[in-house]
Amino acid sequence: MTTITLTDAAREWLAGQGGEVVVRWSTRHGCCGGQAAVPVAERGAPRRADGYTEREIEGIRVHVAGDLGPGPYRIDVEGLFRWRRLVVEGEMGRR
Repeated sequence: MTTITLTDAAREWLAGQGGEVVVRWSTRHGCCGGQAAVPVAERGAPRRADGYTEREIEGIRVHVAGDLGPGPYRIDVEGLFRWRRLVVEGEMGRR
């Protein structure tokens, strides 16, 4: 099972934004070729539920992509006012 933790700030912010988050890979391309899969978190539910498992962590509904590694992953929030965004610390994958 994928290990995910939420900081207090992330949990409070997500609770005010609908109480759901998606954690998945996002492919990044290098300038000289190659790719890396970076873990990302996005508020809300996935567009399509297939390929995700759902669980509740501290009152937040977390949708985890099936191909995400075992972690651990730590979700935090940074920024000010309406420019806040989620950040994920954890292992990267390969594509």
